[in-house]
Amino acid sequence: METNENNTMKGRCCNRRRPKAHWIILGVLGFAALLFLFGAIIMWLWNGLMPAVFHLGVITYWQAVGLAILARLLFGGMHHGPHHGRRNRPGPWWRRGHMHPGGGDSGMRWSYYEQYWNEEGEKAFNEYVRRKTEAPGA
Repeated sequence: METNENNTMKGRCCNRRRPKAHWIILGVLGFAALLFLFGAIIMWLWNGLMPAVFHLGVITYWQAVGLAILARLLFGGMHHGPHHGRRNRPGPWWRRGHMHPGGGDSGMRWSYYEQYWNEEGEKAFNEYVRRKTEAPGA
């Protein structure tokens, strides 16, 4: 005969392997509620602003959802994942051509950046911070 401790351990083990049905149902209901709220907010904003500002007509809930999908397709694309958005893009200096690998001798300068930082950059940065945090006139 099994002890209570063994039954408890078996129950914990099995619960970890299978998601509980109520969590799945709550997830689906939560997603549906957010979807409904999202469409309602877009409809409310459109109907509150666009007719008054641009003299456009009012829209229904489903037109608002369709408008959101269309805007996502036109302006946001359909790409997802870790390489989405500006997070992995270089800063504005890259687009202006400063130290750009493909632009004349600027690519040559870029190749020395890591070496510069290791040799002089950190020391120069610490000196800059010291000057900025030092009290004026002291």
